[in-house]
Amino acid sequence: MRADTFNHNGMRKINVLFLVFLILLLISKVYGHWMEDGVRFIRVIGWFDFLWLGLGWLFAHLQAKAGLPEILGTVKQWKKWMLPFTIGVAFAILDVWVIEGMLRNEAHTTLPPYTQPFPYSILLYFAGGLHMEIVYKLIPLTAFLLIIERFVHSGVKKYLIFLIVFLLSIWEPLEQMPLEPKMFIAYSLLSGFAFNFIQLYFFRKWGWIYSLICRLGLYLVWHVLLGVWIEFFQLT
Repeated sequence: MRADTFNHNGMRKINVLFLVFLILLLISKVYGHWMEDGVRFIRVIGWFDFLWLGLGWLFAHLQAKAGLPEILGTVKQWKKWMLPFTIGVAFAILDVWVIEGMLRNEAHTTLPPYTQPFPYSILLYFAGGLHMEIVYKLIPLTAFLLIIERFVHSGVKKYLIFLIVFLLSIWEPLEQMPLEPKMFIAYSLLSGFAFNFIQLYFFRKWGWIYSLICRLGLYLVWHVLLGVWIEFFQLT
């Protein structure tokens, strides 16, 4: 296959993928505003999410120049999507056990802030997961690797890449670090770092979409299914 044909097909796949993302974000925003009734706390994505999506689309076209796989990986790798998804689900189950099982001592009287009414929660947390993967993974990792590929001597590349992966792995846990208790702070930092580190491994080895799949596995359990359980079995 000619290189220009390969590049054209790759660009077309990226364009189609991000068009689907755009449509889902628009549906989420319209649905969210329709859900607002002045009584329930409804989270609605903002217009800046669309700006980040556009930036993500630009960086998605720079994967090869940054030394990264195509964002969609290969056909053979698509058979492996269950691995990152299952890992995301496992981290979510652990979170539910620690936060809902060990730390919470009272029943829910309303939906907690990390859940939303079902089925709106599916669209909202897909949009949220997409935002996180663009802002915390796709854009920064691609940008840093582009700089390294262009300006850094090969002898120190691997050390800089390891440093970047470490910093990107700890970035989100530090931003979302709880204030207390101490054991939960330690758990949050360690599990958050491990989760992001594994995501970055999938990103660099197979492609960005596998990092997104990993987060969607987490969000499916922690935000969507937990919300369904609280909304339909605890609040009623």
